[in-house]
Amino acid sequence: MTAPGPASPGSPPSGFRESNLRALGGRFPDLETLLRACEPAPLEVLETPSGVPTARAGGRYLHSRYDPEGEARKAAAAAGGADTLVILGPALGYSAEAALRELPEARIVAASADPAFLAACLDARDLAAPLSDDRLSLLAGGAPEGLLWMFERLGTRKVRVLENKAETELYPDWYSRAKAVLARWQAKETVNSATLKRFGRLWVRNLARNLDEIPRHPGVAGLEGRFEGIPAVVAAAGPSLDEVLPLLAALRDRAVLVCVDTALRSLLGARIEPDFVVVVDPQYWNARHLDRCRPSRSVLVTEGAVWPSVFRMPFSGIRLCASLYPLGIFAEGRSGGAKGRLGAGGSVATTAWDFARILGCSPVYMAGLDLGFPGGHTHARASRFEQKALAEGRRLRPPATYLYEAYAGARPRDARANDGGTVRTDERLALYSWWFESRMIRHPECPTRNLSFLGLAVPGMPYESAESLLSLPPRRDRIDSLREDSAREVRETGNGEPRATDVRGQILGLLAGLETRADAALDLAARARTLERAGKDSSEILALLDEADRDLLGNEAKEIAGFLLPDLETLLGRPARTLSEALDRSESVYREIRDSAAYHREILT
Repeated sequence: MTAPGPASPGSPPSGFRESNLRALGGRFPDLETLLRACEPAPLEVLETPSGVPTARAGGRYLHSRYDPEGEARKAAAAAGGADTLVILGPALGYSAEAALRELPEARIVAASADPAFLAACLDARDLAAPLSDDRLSLLAGGAPEGLLWMFERLGTRKVRVLENKAETELYPDWYSRAKAVLARWQAKETVNSATLKRFGRLWVRNLARNLDEIPRHPGVAGLEGRFEGIPAVVAAAGPSLDEVLPLLAALRDRAVLVCVDTALRSLLGARIEPDFVVVVDPQYWNARHLDRCRPSRSVLVTEGAVWPSVFRMPFSGIRLCASLYPLGIFAEGRSGGAKGRLGAGGSVATTAWDFARILGCSPVYMAGLDLGFPGGHTHARASRFEQKALAEGRRLRPPATYLYEAYAGARPRDARANDGGTVRTDERLALYSWWFESRMIRHPECPTRNLSFLGLAVPGMPYESAESLLSLPPRRDRIDSLREDSAREVRETGNGEPRATDVRGQILGLLAGLETRADAALDLAARARTLERAGKDSSEILALLDEADRDLLGNEAKEIAGFLLPDLETLLGRPARTLSEALDRSESVYREIRDSAAYHREILT
């Protein structure tokens, strides 16, 4: 075996960079422009015994010195089980190439810290084929938070990571930030999975009961840019809301007032009625935040999975945002189209901010967004949480006990506050902070200020005093006119197309068909097991099972039924070693699909 050696000194350029850039430009013209402007970083390309090149930079080999393709193939094969594979340090592209081949269902995101280094790597090999593949996305330099934008665009739910340590050690700061971004994303997805396990059936039940509402109300998409250039104040329910309340009536004269559900009681108690109220949490207790509230001039912004009583509240009108759940998405598609998506960062405050952005408001001022516990408080005084703690307090379980449990319930820690000191926060609130931080980078056209002096410092969202907003010119007449136009559109759209019954019937028919097909697949698996135990040829039955799998994957209702299923990695477990184990796995999947379809049919009937 020949040891690897460097390419001959003074040898002509390979020419691959030009062809690779042309292939790249067909999909990412801005990235092509950036890389063409780069002076390629130093890179030593070497031959290997396998006949393909490797490379060395900073004294480190970026790939195997003997078989880079084989090394990449093994790594890619072991990285399955996720819908998105992130390659930190793509180097000469072997891992991306192997992943596209070994993981046909996955999307690949290659993240490179330095465009100049990527430009040098593109000179070493012919990568036109992978660069032209729609499943490959590239991030080169800039903020590592760009990974988040890619995940949102791709609809990523589960991420796996392949790291080229030789390359990541060349740019430790950038890749450390990228790893932190990925860790946060994965933490969020862990929370999302736990939330789905706990509340998935509730969301489906609510959607089934609210199905008739979906065609009756227009979407937030119709409001896009409607309040362009007008400031907005978004009222969240953190403790500092109480400090802003005395000024909020005056601020309302100067800005669109968007309120989250948990803050509505505080505003109405101060005789301040918001322009829009955002309610997206589907839980029963969340709907109780609206008890005895009569926001008759406010427009409700909500989602089809909320607790059904929310739709009966006396709002002046209702605007729906796009559902996050397959049953709602299907119903929207069959009854008038998409409503308009709003960001969901785990907190209603994140959705309310995104709604203000969609309106075209600029700048946006966040009131009561503490993302921590300043002074040891958890919520504004008039919030249902605080009032419930006071009402239910007893001698042996005083209100302070409830508040302490909220204060200390999610791994609390101290972090930097807007006043330069520290504030107690926790992991859950830190995730919300991270969501806002990423949006500040993504949407510079929507500058955002935080009115909470003692709240958590969010990068890109500097503190501003509420008093300074009083210098803004009054705009209430203009805001009321635009809001009334919106409310009029809602009234004119209401009850216009009662197509929900047809949608319900369509869904029931598709689910019945899916349930029948899953039952048939279970029968086939049982027949294959009988033949296998008898030592007979089961190839014909197995071919029919393959056909049944394709049929189930192509069924229109698979996303609806699949919403309540565990991910395939959980369902299937480790790879099957025998035919009997493979049939066990298949039967488990068919049974889950059948039971989920039956559950959906039951609640929709």
